[in-house]
Amino acid sequence: MSAIAIRALTPDDFEEVEAFLAVHFFKQEPLMLIPQADPNQSKVTPAESELHRSLLSQGLSLAAIDRSSGDRIVGVVLAGEMVPEDLEREFQEVEQKEVKCLLDKIHKFLAGIERRANIFKHYGVERALYLYMLGVDTSVRRQGVGSRLVAATIELGRERGYPVMASTCTNLHSTRLMTALHMECVLSQNYADYKDERGEVILRPGEPHTKASVVGIRL
Repeated sequence: MSAIAIRALTPDDFEEVEAFLAVHFFKQEPLMLIPQADPNQSKVTPAESELHRSLLSQGLSLAAIDRSSGDRIVGVVLAGEMVPEDLEREFQEVEQKEVKCLLDKIHKFLAGIERRANIFKHYGVERALYLYMLGVDTSVRRQGVGSRLVAATIELGRERGYPVMASTCTNLHSTRLMTALHMECVLSQNYADYKDERGEVILRPGEPHTKASVVGIRL
């Protein structure tokens, strides 16, 4: 662990970050592993990649790098500023968009729970640092890399004057990690309760990942 350091990410890191997330996030995240009738529905969309690029441009994202391996990225946090208007805008965008793939289903679910949680009303603030994505290289899991990245993001939020940091945890591992860092659960929703008009459950990740939780911490 002494060889692993935390550094800021920049737009120049985009290609390396995308390659990292393709292996160590999208192929590990339980929601992305839900079987689909058409395997192409599980692919990462161009719109998702553009979101990553826009977050990198804000200068609020971090990487864990392995100094003993040529500064290889072994962990990534993508984070960005959020304001109250973003909650309603993102909710309306996904509500109006035709659901064509797994990511569309996930985004619609997340926009709904985040809108209901409304961290701005909960904390009485007008801006927040939002942690969108956390990925850790499988070769360094269980070594505290994820915790170091989230703790560093919390500290970055304090340095930049954000009153709150928040995130939406979609699996049990991320929920445990963030609550261990004193982030509180603002709202949770069981996946089993998220159903379509026919009453069928839309998202069925494997056990023990039964719910998503919006978490936050005052800075």
